Amino acid sequence: MNSYAIARIFTRIGDLMEIQGENAFKIRAYRSAASTMQELTESLDVLAERGELRSIPGIGDAIAAKTRDILATGTCDLYERLKAQVPESLTELLGLPGFGPKKIRTVWEALSVRSLDDLEQAAKDQRLRTVPGLGAKSEETILESIGALRRRRERIPIGVALPYAQALVRMLEATGAFTRLEVVGSVRRRKDLVSDIDLLGSAADIGGALDAFANHSEIIRVLERSPDRVAACGQSGVRVELAVVTDGEWGTALVQSTGSAEHVAALGALHAAAEEDQVYQSLGLPAIPVELREGRGEIEAAKAGRLPKLIEARDVQGILHAHSTWSDGSASIAQMAETARKLGYSYHGNTDHSHALSVTGGLDEARLREQMAEINALNASFAAEGSSFRVLRGIECDVLQDGSLDLAIEILSELDFVIASVHMHQRMDEATMTARIVRALESGVVDLLAHPTGRILGMRDPYPVDMERVIDAALANGVALEINAYPDRLDLHEVHARRAQEQGVLISLNTDAHRPDHLALLSYGISQARRAWLEAEDVINCWPLDRLMRWLQTRAR
Repeated sequence: MNSYAIARIFTRIGDLMEIQGENAFKIRAYRSAASTMQELTESLDVLAERGELRSIPGIGDAIAAKTRDILATGTCDLYERLKAQVPESLTELLGLPGFGPKKIRTVWEALSVRSLDDLEQAAKDQRLRTVPGLGAKSEETILESIGALRRRRERIPIGVALPYAQALVRMLEATGAFTRLEVVGSVRRRKDLVSDIDLLGSAADIGGALDAFANHSEIIRVLERSPDRVAACGQSGVRVELAVVTDGEWGTALVQSTGSAEHVAALGALHAAAEEDQVYQSLGLPAIPVELREGRGEIEAAKAGRLPKLIEARDVQGILHAHSTWSDGSASIAQMAETARKLGYSYHGNTDHSHALSVTGGLDEARLREQMAEINALNASFAAEGSSFRVLRGIECDVLQDGSLDLAIEILSELDFVIASVHMHQRMDEATMTARIVRALESGVVDLLAHPTGRILGMRDPYPVDMERVIDAALANGVALEINAYPDRLDLHEVHARRAQEQGVLISLNTDAHRPDHLALLSYGISQARRAWLEAEDVINCWPLDRLMRWLQTRAR
């Protein structure tokens, strides 16, 4: 059994445990293990054979033992016990906003609802209103949410598609049937949402390579086949299409299968080339970065020598949006800071939630002052050991329903920086939501607006907001806008981020980390920033600490 299939079992264990109301830390442990397993470059069976499962970050004795059981039998006792207790089909209801595990269990027990279809029918039959805590309005909202969820499920978040595509490449490379193999299409361009996964291979025996794919254990069924292409359904339910060419055609095929239809059409006729760069050279163009190949003016910019010097991971000097155990994080400020230091950053912004978002255990004024003292002491210890690394004192302050901030301006002004965020009351009309956010930006104390449209990919659509007005307000008040790199968010969308940069608004690129390993998720945000044509100069946390602090101290407050 491959690593990705085992990761799916641990993800499902976490989902079933959540419906049962299990301890949140246990649930997080299984989901974290699944996430780590999806990104492994070496297969779990090899690691198990060498006795190295415990060397994988986040894999303890219990999960290691279950992994060995799954490798041996295809399952484990915990998974089978959970499936016997909770219908596995209920897990698809977890994607409904506002319909948490308790409600899922309630409608299952009260109405025998076992799936999304069952829930939809119960709402249509007006049976949900017979359940305590639900009513006619709930039925209407649930039907709207089910429709939205089904529309979203037509596309796959990049945070799901990319690890799966990379795992497929590793599995297929192990067959020895390919000379080269790459993820292509919208996944290679790092679009935030994709409809399927495209792979390109080269091989001396094209038919044999296609057979290796079609007959692989990860493939459920073949949907279509031609002499050089196979479309199939993978174990995850995702459509995967593999094209195979000769080595001499590789470069041209890579360009054609990577770029959007608009980009490829604008290139015109292409000659066969063995390498990708040769294709662009033959057209008198520099190689166009993969993320820009969308048909949005990149070819004209290349011809004119105006392609941007896109931001790279090495440009980022620190993270300005991260959480600790002071609110809903899983590690102390010191642990988060130490991880940031090991990643090569020179500063780390700690931004726990303010107290309005009670579910996070956020900070009131008294606890915020205690935290500030802890950070001051931590920075003193860094200085004592001769380190210039610094933890910045920040907060993620909720924007309340009327646009005011969750904490007093006076205490916020004592911090190094302030993030404003909307977490509650998201079902406003566009005009009201826009006015709410603009008022917060005009407070004079906000430095950064986090995840500005509130979307969660595959789960929640953006709330209605006029981003042009928000961008104008950010510019007028010297507020930076965030690209939230957490793969479930990727908010701002690249189009809005590019528009903001063109208007002169600065960007901050953050992971919104709640655990130390979340800091490594920045790569998703880097891709989003590159798709927005951003350079390092456009991103405030690509600046050295002294420049960042000068900007924070002089911008608007």
